[in-house]
Amino acid sequence: MRLVIFDLDGTLIRLPIQYNRLRCEICRILGADKIISITNAVLMAGVEERRKIFEVWDSLEAEALSNVEIIKEGIDMYHKFNDKIRCLVTLQGRRAVNEVLKKIGLTFDYIVTREDCVERKGQLKIIIEKFKIDPSKILVIGDRESDREAAENLGCNFKFIKDL
Repeated sequence: MRLVIFDLDGTLIRLPIQYNRLRCEICRILGADKIISITNAVLMAGVEERRKIFEVWDSLEAEALSNVEIIKEGIDMYHKFNDKIRCLVTLQGRRAVNEVLKKIGLTFDYIVTREDCVERKGQLKIIIEKFKIDPSKILVIGDRESDREAAENLGCNFKFIKDL
């Protein structure tokens, strides 16, 4: 492996965001009765609606920052690959990511947040294109089936972190 890409929430840390509140606010912003997927709602939103959604999301992340918990298995993997290029992909916002990383003392060679792309496959593509590394030489570490699917679809290796 030449490059390792980590997911943040559920892989390295637990950030207890009140997602039910976020869904309610997204419904209010979009004038919808119900949303199933936050990501899909953001993708369907117009520029101004997306800005408002991100504002609310940023606020809920800020509230959750004082309750961040470390996921030992993920942090152990981070340290295991200290001789590799390490990147981060996350649906968290840049402001929250910077605060979390400062708080837990992690650094990355490159970070892709929701402001760059809200789809995992797109986030991974951004890193692949930036570093121009063959995907077969990349390891993606995440906690969701969608992380695995995105990684494998692009030809990357994948490792699950189980958030117990």
